[in-house]
Formats: sequence, structure tokens, C-alpha cells
Amino acid sequence: MGPFHQILGNNLVANITNYTVWFAITFWVYLETRSVFATGMIAGFYLVLTAAFGIWFGSIVDHNAKRIVMLGSSAVSFGFYAVALVVLLSGPEAAFRNPYGPLLWVFVSVVMLGVIAGNIRSIALPTLVTVLIPEDRRDKANGLVGMVSGIGFLTTSVISGLLVAWGGMVVVMVLALLFTALAFAHLWFVKIDEGQRREQQRQH
Repeated sequence: MGPFHQILGNNLVANITNYTVWFAITFWVYLETRSVFATGMIAGFYLVLTAAFGIWFGSIVDHNAKRIVMLGSSAVSFGFYAVALVVLLSGPEAAFRNPYGPLLWVFVSVVMLGVIAGNIRSIALPTLVTVLIPEDRRDKANGLVGMVSGIGFLTTSVISGLLVAWGGMVVVMVLALLFTALAFAHLWFVKIDEGQRREQQRQH
């Protein structure tokens, strides 16, 4: 399996993990608070953060090696998820049932920052098509990139619902930490020479 397909699979795992956390916290907050307002705020929070960080993320991807950017994305997501788990375990359960409670929104904010940190992978992955794939095969490669995003959205609503029903956000966060760490470890051993590939493409 070539480096591109390994990175594609790695991103699929990361996407499913991050989207599952996002969907799960939405379900969980509604179950805990019975507040449509609270769940709506989470959706709004995601959109605002995506817009706010989009240009900065694009700049990071443009000026750094794509593999390093993806590793950094996983590391940052892992850090936020770890902090979120600590907040969840240290607070009383009643504090998370109040839709206006500060502890609930600290938890939501930290979780969503972890999810948003994963978005940088979605920016970096398409750029690797140009770097790693010959021009005559890029149409198929771009299709695979789109498929990875689609599968992420398709599967996470079911997975997140089952996980929340089974063990709540504690189980979700523990599994998110596990799979984020696995994605990081796998990507660490995937080697690509982006500079050499670009030079070869220029010569052709």
C-alpha cells in the first residue's frame, strides 16, 4: 500500500473519530439537559469555530509539510480530548444537566476545540493529491478524498448514538483518545518526501 492510501486510511479513522465526538456530544447534551437551545448552540459553535480558524488552518497547511500538519492536528485533538475527559470526570453529574451551567459549557468548548483541530486534516489531505499522485490519476484520488469525508459523516451518527446509549461521554472520550493516539502512531511511521515529489513533478 502506497503512502497516499495509507494517509487516506489514516484520515478516515481520524475523521470518524472526530465526527463521532461531535455528534455524540450533541446527543449527550440533549439527553442530559433536554434543551434544544443547548444542542443548537453546539451546532452554532462548530460553524463559528470553523469559519474563524479556516484561513489560519489554510496558512498552516500551505507553509508546512502536510504529514507534520496532520500529526500536529492529532496531537492537539488528543490534548483537548484529554482535558475534556478530566473536566467530565472531575465535575458533579448535576452540573452537566444545567443547560446554562458554566461547567457544561467549559466541557463542550474543550471538546469542540478538539474536533475543530481535526479539521486541518481535511484541508491538508487534498493537497497531497497534487504532491503524491500523477496528474492522469488525480481524478480518482480526489474521488477517494471525497469518499473519506462522506463515509465519516455517514457512519458517525450511528456510532455516536450507540456509544452515548452504552456508556455516555466517558466512553466516547476514552475511545476518542485511543483512536486519535492510534492514528498519530500510524502516521508517524508513514514516510513521504514532499519536497522530492514536487521537484520530480516540475521536471516532468
